[in-house]
Amino acid sequence: MENETKKKWLSVLFFSLSGIIFGTSLYLIATSTTAATAQTPATVASAVEALPYPDEPRVAMILKRDIRQRLGKLDIIYRGVKNQNLRLDVYILDLDPQYAYRHAIALSQASEGFRVGGIRLELLSARDSRAKIIWNRKG
Repeated sequence: MENETKKKWLSVLFFSLSGIIFGTSLYLIATSTTAATAQTPATVASAVEALPYPDEPRVAMILKRDIRQRLGKLDIIYRGVKNQNLRLDVYILDLDPQYAYRHAIALSQASEGFRVGGIRLELLSARDSRAKIIWNRKG
């Protein structure tokens, strides 16, 4: 009788451990697959290099709030409008891609054109959630 109980516990232990290992491996495979196949949202700034006319001197773009977008050798994060100032975080990739240079530009000056990190931009419109700008690639 005692021998049968030992065999019963060994089989229960074996199948329990096998089930735990199998379930864990399925979970890891499922989570790693969805993370790898999840695509990053395409933005206008990331598609600038793929424009049909890459030599276009002026490119209209929309900057969405709190989303990092690439403009040439810069990354820009639009932080909204506060006190009639356009707020931007600019990352200069050649200098330090981890450090943000914060800019607050008056809306009147921004609509006339301004320069950040060596590129020239013009503000067309600004809301709290997004801003429409023109990137003068030749200027």
